[in-house]
Amino acid sequence: MIENMRKYTGLMVVVLVLLAAGLILTMKPGGSGGGGAGNEFMQVNDVSLDQNDFSKAGKNTISAVQRLAQMQNYNDFFKFREFVGTLTGNAASETQSQLNFVTNRILLKQAAEELGLYSAPEVAEKYIQDNMFQGRDGSHDAKLYSSYIESLGSLGLKQKDFQQLVAEYMVFVKTRDLIGGGLTPSKVNTIAEDKLNRQDIGISVVSFKLADFEKEITPTEDEIKSYWETHKDKYKTERTLKLTYVLTNLDTSDEPKRPTPAADADPAAVSKQNLEYQEKLVTWTEQRKGHTKILTKIFSDFVDLVQDSEGKDFDKAAAAAKEQAGEDFSIVNTEAFTITSVPEQLKSLTLKNYQAGTQLIDLIFAKKFNAEDVYHNFDNFTVGRDGNVAIRLDEDIQPQVKSYDDAKDLASADLISKLAGEAMTKAAEDAKAKLTAAVADSKSFSDAAKEAELTATEMAPFNASTPPTEVTNAADFFRIAQITAPKTVATKLSTSDDSATIIYVATRTLTLEGDEALKETQLVEQAANSQKYWTFNAWINGLTEKAELKLPNVQ
Repeated sequence: MIENMRKYTGLMVVVLVLLAAGLILTMKPGGSGGGGAGNEFMQVNDVSLDQNDFSKAGKNTISAVQRLAQMQNYNDFFKFREFVGTLTGNAASETQSQLNFVTNRILLKQAAEELGLYSAPEVAEKYIQDNMFQGRDGSHDAKLYSSYIESLGSLGLKQKDFQQLVAEYMVFVKTRDLIGGGLTPSKVNTIAEDKLNRQDIGISVVSFKLADFEKEITPTEDEIKSYWETHKDKYKTERTLKLTYVLTNLDTSDEPKRPTPAADADPAAVSKQNLEYQEKLVTWTEQRKGHTKILTKIFSDFVDLVQDSEGKDFDKAAAAAKEQAGEDFSIVNTEAFTITSVPEQLKSLTLKNYQAGTQLIDLIFAKKFNAEDVYHNFDNFTVGRDGNVAIRLDEDIQPQVKSYDDAKDLASADLISKLAGEAMTKAAEDAKAKLTAAVADSKSFSDAAKEAELTATEMAPFNASTPPTEVTNAADFFRIAQITAPKTVATKLSTSDDSATIIYVATRTLTLEGDEALKETQLVEQAANSQKYWTFNAWINGLTEKAELKLPNVQ
């Protein structure tokens, strides 16, 4: 049992020191970077990283940036969020965003050096002292900085790693301004577009609903089967996984409960209860910290053994860890499950050091497992208050095309939707032509709609910033209306998955207020800044296209 394992505390300290010693960017050309099991995980041009390097340069560094916000140091957080967000780009999963970030960090460093842009750690430290961790009086808050650096230890990072990150941020700013600077957007077009968005537009609409047309369509068996034959790849079974996972997650049922005295309780008695509670909580917390250190050491040893054996010793290492930790180390073999039938325990685990809302099961299903590669067949995460989970893939059944009988109902619904959509669009186009002709013949839009037995809905004037929230497609209505002359029917329909809408523009007005010249100057500056980012992003994407990359498969 865990109570008998205090002998591991000293070992745990040694392990933490060794983990913290792995540098986030000690990435040597052609080498592993000095961390982890030493097996190559990814390569960008001549820089190779193993799993540990990747975690430190990716997930742990992103977590370090997020920690700035957690400490309410929002000024510095927003600077580095810009850096992380730009290099992360668009990603479909957490793992892909980390991969993008690490890849682009390396590419940016290499390309910046070719441009003659560098930033040494001592320069970065001066930047930190002069511009970061500022107190209320605007001066550097050494205590806040020290507290932040100390907090990075749990991520395996040290002060020199943060200095390196700041140095990269400084190079990022210099490179962004060099690549994207000096470009001037069209002042005339920028101001014209702004005025289009600021105008208040009053419209009337006639909408056709897909559901009304779906009621009238009943496809034959042959039509459904023909549609399924053409689109059968749409109808697949869900991906199914079977896993073995180990979990260290200490029970919290014995945590002291805060007293809840009655409103008329004796103040002296309440004070005594609170003091006793605080004393119990301190004792409980210290004991839990000790137990957690031991469990973390056991879990870390388990992970090392699995990685060193390339996954072959998972069961053996798990059994050994279980023998040491007892009931605080669980080994679970799941039945096969899909993303909609996840085992309750896995579903209930909350991730640490990830963005709010990120689910463990989403990360698991985002992985492309590979039985021949331990790094893609095995992964581990920090969960709960102070727990850890490691997973191994036992079976991965990829989606298969469903038979016609299994897919028939879905194919029938899709075919009905397709045919109804075509009928709806045609009806809307025909009605638009009639209404356009009637309005051109000096009839009001509402009268023309009544004659055509259509329902016209009038909408109060709004602009791009104030679309009516109760109207789902209001933003698209405005997009079309802003380039349509008043007292005319728009030439384009506003279409969505479930509707097609005719738009009549009644009024378009622009109210000028305040210092318009100042607004225009600020607007052009903002447009220039946006153009700078677009240009820099295109440049980064170009580096990626030209680079020699060996990257793991992720979803």
